[in-house]
Amino acid sequence: MLAFSPKWIQPIISGRKNLTFRKWPTPRVKVGGVYDAATIGFPRKTFAKVRVTGLRKIKLGDIDNALAKRDGAASAEEVRSYWTKQGFDLKKELWLVEFEVQGKP
Repeated sequence: MLAFSPKWIQPIISGRKNLTFRKWPTPRVKVGGVYDAATIGFPRKTFAKVRVTGLRKIKLGDIDNALAKRDGAASAEEVRSYWTKQGFDLKKELWLVEFEVQGKP
């Protein structure tokens, strides 16, 4: 499962958001795998099935505007600001997970 804030439901379903950054110590998904996309919190609401199309590590400082927009942000600076508020520096590696919607649950 990939969990998202409820504000991302429509951008994901419409295809405007097709990647996410995760702070996992090890990957929790595999390329080609199909997973539930669900809201965080309780109760979780599954809103789509997504297939992972790409998975790689990326340094926070290497995130550019194109990746940020695919993540649903306005700019790379917005993404960096979010993660630095979480205590990350620009050298910290995150998992970049690319996905495409496969349909509703």
